[in-house]
Amino acid sequence: MKNIFDKLRERYKVIIPIVAIIVLLIAILYFYREYKYNNYRHKEVEKVYQYFVGVRTDYDLIITFNLKNSIVDIKPKNKTIYYDSTPIYYKDSDKVLFPSEMNAVFPLKDGGQYRVYKYSIYEYEDEINYLTIGNKKKDYLRFFLYDGNNLFFFPYPMVLKIDGVEDIELSSMSYVKIVTDTLIYFDRENNVSKVIELDKENVVVSNADYLVNIRERYFTMLDKKILLFEPEHLNSILEMN
Repeated sequence: MKNIFDKLRERYKVIIPIVAIIVLLIAILYFYREYKYNNYRHKEVEKVYQYFVGVRTDYDLIITFNLKNSIVDIKPKNKTIYYDSTPIYYKDSDKVLFPSEMNAVFPLKDGGQYRVYKYSIYEYEDEINYLTIGNKKKDYLRFFLYDGNNLFFFPYPMVLKIDGVEDIELSSMSYVKIVTDTLIYFDRENNVSKVIELDKENVVVSNADYLVNIRERYFTMLDKKILLFEPEHLNSILEMN
């Protein structure tokens, strides 16, 4: 009997390391495949532009995709750009790329707010508004985007009002940004960006359906004030019903 146990013990001394090596190899193969699948697939170069403090900057943008066809990285070609939430406009199409997470707000749909992930794309195609999040492209109605801090992007025409006195018409795909007492806006259709120094004036953006208070970070729905949230505190827009 002792000899039998000795033989089994000897066999297990050999089998256990072999099994451990096999498990380790399987794990390495799995994680390698996941890494390869989630990382670099190919790169594309797009002609884009951004406005910084009212000044337009044109450049070539290197966009890196993974095997899921999701954008995983962006990099300016032969330029130094420090990305924040300032939208990146494609030069020859109605597309906008967002370098940071955004809050998608639906004032006419129960005031819902949803998280839109980094490197998502807004696109206006065949008179339909699309958002591409990762590799999922879907049409959405009546929304605007907010970076959780000070920038608002509007897919639809709006009117910018300063203290209820000065009215500035903004075309679709325009944005408004306010930092302390400095207002910056970009009117996409007219390709105009302006910087306006304020003196505590109230700033709102509105259309016939809703109003957004830029300074106080809220919007109105049926005369109710609804505070805007940072994207990180929201559920993904992909979970939206």
